[in-house]
Amino acid sequence: MPVFKALSRKLLGLCALPLIVAAPVSAETVALSGATLIDGTGAAPVSDSVIVVTDGRITAVGPRASVSIPAGARTVNVSGKTIMPGIINAHAHVEGNRRSTAPLPQQLSDQLALYARYGVTTVYSLGDDGVESVKLARETRQKSQAGTLDRARLFVSGPVLNATDAANGRTNVTENAARGVDIIKVRLEGPANAPIRQPAVYGAMIDQAHKEGKRIAIHMFTADETKGVVDAGVDVLAHSIRDRDADPALIGAIKARNIPYIPTLTRDLSVFVYESKPDFAADPFFTKEAAYRPTLEMVSAPEFQARIKNDPSAQAIKPALEQAKRNLKALSDAGVLIAMGTDSGAGIGRWQGYFEHVEMAMMAQAGLTPMQVIVAATGNAAKAMQIDDQVGTLQPGKRGDLLVLAASPLTDITHTKTLEQVWIDGRRVN
Repeated sequence: MPVFKALSRKLLGLCALPLIVAAPVSAETVALSGATLIDGTGAAPVSDSVIVVTDGRITAVGPRASVSIPAGARTVNVSGKTIMPGIINAHAHVEGNRRSTAPLPQQLSDQLALYARYGVTTVYSLGDDGVESVKLARETRQKSQAGTLDRARLFVSGPVLNATDAANGRTNVTENAARGVDIIKVRLEGPANAPIRQPAVYGAMIDQAHKEGKRIAIHMFTADETKGVVDAGVDVLAHSIRDRDADPALIGAIKARNIPYIPTLTRDLSVFVYESKPDFAADPFFTKEAAYRPTLEMVSAPEFQARIKNDPSAQAIKPALEQAKRNLKALSDAGVLIAMGTDSGAGIGRWQGYFEHVEMAMMAQAGLTPMQVIVAATGNAAKAMQIDDQVGTLQPGKRGDLLVLAASPLTDITHTKTLEQVWIDGRRVN
């Protein structure tokens, strides 16, 4: 398995974002100078920094005293600001909206633009619209290579897979892999005796994904089913453990196998928060986005709120969310790789772009430090999805995806909402 993972990681990286050798200094070189820089690795911030990007890739970064700005570079003064890597959502959704009359490709592309407006520069869609999303993912990488990408970079799983038995599960995995997806996604759902919940079935799908050279992410809820998929060789845990405290043996197994853990706290928040008007409905960082308004009107309707308030399943998620927060802190303290993800885009009121900032605030409320949260949303998210050779940290050779903030999120994680500029591949986007 270690040999397979090393080989698949290398292949996934090559398929995902082609390596580009930095060209000689040209009009494509930009230097941002004067900001406090958070590089996404967890290292101490760098005051009065300079970051140089040439043809989409970072060529130099560090204190002003140690970085020479190349002749002919365009210099941008960001003194007094904070720079951090572009946010990476390791569990998002980019999929069609049945209430929209726009063509599906336009819907998906618009969603990537919405993510980018909120500083989310790379999105891993774990369940989407199949052929169209695969096509769009390829387009975003081609545009990234060409230096023309103006929205979030996309990776996809294709449809979330189910199965009637082990053989059917293997077939479904093979067919999905043939579509050119980046990862396989399976959701454990339905009654206790549902085939997909049986170890023989999801175990066969995990095994088949690995035979196809693909990693596999699984939607789970309980500690017991988490143990089952961990024992079966899952590559990514796509949600939190929400029924009880994760025991030391389970936490140890997750850590020992280096399985990333994506909490998706806002997924659970969205299940019950619309029983009344949420506080964020008055947040200027939220209300500025016109794309949110139709859905906000829907979830603000008294009949919608009454339905949530009287729904036992929605109310049951409240203690599950508190349990998720406790387990997030326990797994983080144990050294498990925590990656930020939100499940945004799947379901009503899971706001693509804004909820990533809510998720980070909730992770801090769970007990993670602001630096831990930032790393989870940048460097760790890239590691979790094995794209860290390309994005996630502000280091030489990485793509020039970065955010300029008016205030430091290290003093208050909600300062990510002081977002002023978004740069993708060394180009500022609107």
